[in-house]
Amino acid sequence: MRHRFLVGVLALGLLALAGYGFLAPFLTLRGLAAAVERKEVQALERYVDFSRVREALKADLSASLMKEMQNEANPFAALGLLFTAGMVNVLVDALLTPEGLASLGTGKEPGQASLEEVRNWRLRYLGLSRAFIYHKDDPRSGLVLERQGLRWRVVRLQMPLD
Repeated sequence: MRHRFLVGVLALGLLALAGYGFLAPFLTLRGLAAAVERKEVQALERYVDFSRVREALKADLSASLMKEMQNEANPFAALGLLFTAGMVNVLVDALLTPEGLASLGTGKEPGQASLEEVRNWRLRYLGLSRAFIYHKDDPRSGLVLERQGLRWRVVRLQMPLD
């Protein structure tokens, strides 16, 4: 009798752990959306690994600018693109704000989209330790979540740069 009880408790514990593992990204999505809507930067830091997101976004934007310069035949246009490379930091800083995150996937500039747009965010699993948060109107742009221990954090901002 005691053996059955222990097996039942163990099975229930494993089921609860599996349930948490499945629901944790949804809980992260909900907390992240609430932090964006309330403009709580400290709460955002719980859900976003800002240093990793910033570095990845800078690398993506810089690579896109370099590709654009290589395709440009006019040397003056390439020079203009070189000057815009200095704007990468400004663009990254604008995107990594509650207003910038709310505008992701809406086609609007940071600050132009309503903070309530986060209610239109959806979640898609990319594997056991990665998930993708996106706006329902644009499944290509979004936030990549990565499991870090028992919690999930945003580690990359993904958007088409073409």
